[in-house]
Amino acid sequence: MNKSIITILLFIICVAGISQSDYITNYDFNSANDDWTAYNREDVVTKTANGKYTIQYKKENSSWSHNREFYVNPNEDYEITVAMAQTEGKSTKAHGFVFAREDKDNSYAFCIASNGYVTILKTANGKEANILEWKLCSVVKPIPQTNILSLKKTANRWNFYVNNVEVHSMETQKAFGFYYGFYTTSEITIEYDYFQIKQKAKAINLIENSNQFGERENLGSNVNSNYTEKSPVITADEQTIYYTRDEHPGNIGEKKNDDIWVSSLNENTNTWSLAKNVGSPWNTVGNNFIISISGDNTVALLGNKYDSTGNTVGKGISISYKKVSGWTRPKEMKIKNYYNYNIYSESCLSSEGDVLLISCERDQTYGEKDIYFCKLLPDSTWSEPKNIGNVANSFADEVGPFLAADGITMYFSSAGHPGYGKNDIFMTRRLDDTWTKWSEPKNLGPKVNTAKWDAYYTVPASGKNAYLVSSTPGAKTDIYRIKQPESAKPLPLAFVKGIVYNSETKKNMSAEITYSELGSDKILGHAKSDPTTGMFNLSLTKGKKYSFNASHPGFASVHYNYDATDIGAYQEEKIDLYLTPIKKGVSIVMNNLFFTANKFDLLPTSYPELDKLYKLLLDNPTVTIEIGGHTSINTSGDKFNKELSTNRAAEVKNYIINKGIDKKRITSKGYGYSKPIYKTEVESEQAKNRRVEFTIISE
Repeated sequence: MNKSIITILLFIICVAGISQSDYITNYDFNSANDDWTAYNREDVVTKTANGKYTIQYKKENSSWSHNREFYVNPNEDYEITVAMAQTEGKSTKAHGFVFAREDKDNSYAFCIASNGYVTILKTANGKEANILEWKLCSVVKPIPQTNILSLKKTANRWNFYVNNVEVHSMETQKAFGFYYGFYTTSEITIEYDYFQIKQKAKAINLIENSNQFGERENLGSNVNSNYTEKSPVITADEQTIYYTRDEHPGNIGEKKNDDIWVSSLNENTNTWSLAKNVGSPWNTVGNNFIISISGDNTVALLGNKYDSTGNTVGKGISISYKKVSGWTRPKEMKIKNYYNYNIYSESCLSSEGDVLLISCERDQTYGEKDIYFCKLLPDSTWSEPKNIGNVANSFADEVGPFLAADGITMYFSSAGHPGYGKNDIFMTRRLDDTWTKWSEPKNLGPKVNTAKWDAYYTVPASGKNAYLVSSTPGAKTDIYRIKQPESAKPLPLAFVKGIVYNSETKKNMSAEITYSELGSDKILGHAKSDPTTGMFNLSLTKGKKYSFNASHPGFASVHYNYDATDIGAYQEEKIDLYLTPIKKGVSIVMNNLFFTANKFDLLPTSYPELDKLYKLLLDNPTVTIEIGGHTSINTSGDKFNKELSTNRAAEVKNYIINKGIDKKRITSKGYGYSKPIYKTEVESEQAKNRRVEFTIISE
């Protein structure tokens, strides 16, 4: 067989054994894939021509690296191969490639000199700590012949090759970063023929029905402008969007830094209002950006620290609360032993306001930035950040965590999980209450992710839509909305919303709202009603019966229960709450009392409700009450109903007295069916007639 034919066949076989998907990068410097920066400076000139990338470095007694970020997993096998030829300059000058580089102070380089020498350079924390000093190597080819340099990482070893001959082998060392590229020294010209990085590609773990995402919908000119919009934060009710604008003329300060803007949704027209700069105290003459908003829309996390005058003074996280007078001046969040080696950080507050997710770089980090969690402590500080684990976190960068209203589903951006571009959006779910066990992250697919950097994905409680930033080639960054398939939505939950009213004046009011599993006094979450509108919302996840309680000083707390045991999909419920002032003559129904059917035995699920009445009497020592029992209409007769209601009222009285309240402050009486709220025979209304209520006799 002809020798040339054999050569061609061998080439085809070799190429067939290499999957193109295994190339992290494969530059042959044809115009089709040349996107390396071209320089034409006094010290360096680079160009691409005739399938070669040429670097002419002119500065005396110096070195220069030209590198880019490639996410090579340092824990897996990989191979770097560079073909190059020195065409001009002294043969003693070093040239080669840099790898696992973070910056000029933390870098590795594998180099040769055309006079027949090889070296492996290392700089750590700005100090040279070379791995291999200059060593004579007979396989190095002289000017102007091509030399092929390779680094093959296999298991826990680095193996270095020149022209397919191993010149050094050693245990792997810590990768400083993800920058790879070219290395040259002064007064030489190098032509690079190709630059390859190979690592076995892993399959993208796609979310189910990723093709069922909707098309990206630009939020329009009321939200987006001719400037950069980024970092959107949507409220749980999907009525308000906060975001950051970069260098907009409407920003505060001469330098036109980043400011926070806000827009509201008109549900009738499905359009967004003309965005407004939120102004002071959030925005200052420095850079300002919002990180997260609580589920009840009354607590905001902001980037940077603010001083006593309200100006931003450095990196950190600040917190602001909504009051009747507006948002409070942001104050630094106190997080135990908080530090971050990275210049960037993103955070998210859980809908209950008691867990904080932070993307930062710390000693326990698996790669660059990882996602950590902190818990709210009784003294209103936060626990030391703890890594959520290496299922969600990868060898690379995790960015912009967003915890959905269900408290289970998290969306985040990562460069370390298989995807379509530099950073992709993924979804994972929390598996238990340790916050360190998560499901395998799923890529949201090509309708969400692009070949570029994708991040800042935010979702309202319904999960119907998601909000994200995106840019078209050569265009500015805008905020978009995209419809989500069921597979990408948070777990089913009940979104309870309403308004808190003063039952006497019918005016809205602020209140503290907590919720627990029915029959338990362990608080699962809390919210506040808006101090100006009285509006509140709660996200109640599937699988429990809930009791929620609204309270305000000087008012008797009100209690409701909600059954979310079997909800199959997201649902909304509107429930308005009426708080009653503690004053003579006021009667308040105890909603969460439960008895054995047709008997007066109190069930344990009643205890949390009874304990709230006990606390009211404890906090108001001059108040006296009457406890009244009532029944619905039935066929049991007046005598039975009177006795049943009397005994039920007495049981409540005895419980409170046994807790320590003076019996002189409590009387009880059974009314049977003599004081119905409803007189129709509709069962849902008759159920409300079966009640125990207390009436304030004296204040």
